[in-house]
Amino acid sequence: MDAFTILTLVVGITAVAAWVNDRFVRLPSSIGVMLAGLLVAGGVIVASSAGWIDDARAVALVNSLHFDTLLIAGHGSGTAGQGILLGVLLFAAAMRIEPSSMTRRFGFVAWLATIGVVLTAVGTAAGFGGLLWLAGDSFSFLHLVLFGAILAPTDPIAAIALLRRTSVPTRVREIVAGESLFNDGVSLVLFLFLLAMITGKAESPFGPNWILGFIVETGGALLIGMAMGLIGSFMIRSARQIPVVILITMAIVLVIGIVTPVLYVSCPVTSVVAGLVMGRSPKLRAAGDTLAIEFWGLVEHLLTAVLFLMIGLELLTVELSWSAVLWSLSLIPILLGARFVALIIPWALVRATGRTTMSIEEVGLMTWCGLRGGVSIAMAIALPLSIQVADGTSLRSNALVATIIVVIATIIGQGLTVERLARSVQRRTDRRAAKAAAAKAAPAA
Repeated sequence: MDAFTILTLVVGITAVAAWVNDRFVRLPSSIGVMLAGLLVAGGVIVASSAGWIDDARAVALVNSLHFDTLLIAGHGSGTAGQGILLGVLLFAAAMRIEPSSMTRRFGFVAWLATIGVVLTAVGTAAGFGGLLWLAGDSFSFLHLVLFGAILAPTDPIAAIALLRRTSVPTRVREIVAGESLFNDGVSLVLFLFLLAMITGKAESPFGPNWILGFIVETGGALLIGMAMGLIGSFMIRSARQIPVVILITMAIVLVIGIVTPVLYVSCPVTSVVAGLVMGRSPKLRAAGDTLAIEFWGLVEHLLTAVLFLMIGLELLTVELSWSAVLWSLSLIPILLGARFVALIIPWALVRATGRTTMSIEEVGLMTWCGLRGGVSIAMAIALPLSIQVADGTSLRSNALVATIIVVIATIIGQGLTVERLARSVQRRTDRRAAKAAAAKAAPAA
């Protein structure tokens, strides 16, 4: 079977599965596309086992497309387009989010997207390391932190699509949506610097000083993203036709893909900032003129399908076993616990000052809303084959299997139960408010 036929079959099956979801299952479309892609991935494995697909040809096809560079990129090697696929995906998500929600919860979002990412990565590494120690297995803690950085970011596509269709409280929805946009980029920067520390190959001019490099790469991305977003907003305000507006937005994100590798800044973070700034333009959200926003929604769906198409082919390079599945499932409660700790710290600080009425139940709900998705899988795919764990196997193979299982579990397990949990939290909040109102009314009576 030739490469074009393989691509056509995978895309066609993904489209059919997405149609089945839209017609019968009716999950949020982005989540449906993810699940459809994962089903296609499973079908690819079955077809490979039956001898219907040439493994070598499929793997060669993936390698020739250099998806790892397009998704993740390196530290400013100067090659245009590094990280652009993920940058465009996050730009599309940022363009569609309501801009005012970011400013109302900026402090909480900023914490979760920076310190929260580090706490989640380290907490996941510590918890999983404890399990391995109890099992008597040897491990490198730096490898586990790298794996924690892969699992730390929540997926903006899945999270935002899901929260739009649930009764999750507004403040919870805004925080989860905001952090999911920024923690992807921050996790990518952390991932790349940890990778440079492990492999000893640092293309960044900061070399081993990864803390300074981390600050410069993220800070520079914020500044450049702001500048590009303002340029795009100025051009959009003076444009009279919607097709011109769409062309401007496309040009901005593609220029970002050229500029960021040269300046040693993160393409995904820059794209998110530019998307948020341009998304504030009244022309994009004016009544009857939402074509540009709808266009980027379509781009978001298409790129999500491409990402999971790639996953289906990449799965041909890994080996599945029951032990790997069980170890991967054991990661889920550890990951949830690490995320809960990252959330409870800022909540406790703000709660102590009396500046929030958010309940502990809502913190638990935010923990449960943290779905993992394509960004985590993209980082797992970008791991080099040269890194080996203690038993001599490839870290990439182990991380990719575990990441895919965690993504499936969070999308299905958490995604399908968020609404029920949100209603339970709302009932408790209402009962607590009623008791407080009754207590206030009692002395007056």
